[in-house]
Amino acid sequence: MNLPTLPEFDAPDLVASIENLRIEAIHRLPFGAIRLNKDGVVIFYSAREAQLSGRRSLPTVGLNFFGDVAPCMNNAGFRGRIDAAIALGTLDIEFTHIGDFEDRNRELRVRALSSSDGGVWLFHQR
Repeated sequence: MNLPTLPEFDAPDLVASIENLRIEAIHRLPFGAIRLNKDGVVIFYSAREAQLSGRRSLPTVGLNFFGDVAPCMNNAGFRGRIDAAIALGTLDIEFTHIGDFEDRNRELRVRALSSSDGGVWLFHQR
């Protein structure tokens, strides 16, 4: 059985590629993937993100990302950038963020992109 080619973090069509993968393949990406609905509730949290962030088996799905899962990212530098981009139209931004669940000094490369259902994909590269 051939495994599908996994998209790269920098792929211009990242969301389309991700949304066409089976869930098992998204869990195998070399970077973290989180999908939020339009209200900021986590509807997908990849196994890779759980491993890399140190959350491992802590609950995520069904929780508000900025209120319950990552309140440390509920600030102008992270959530503010996302909210501002959404207000301008389709979300497609990239930025760096210092801090992580397991290592507060770790630099994350973040891509935030609109999902096909009006929510948000967050991709974290460490």
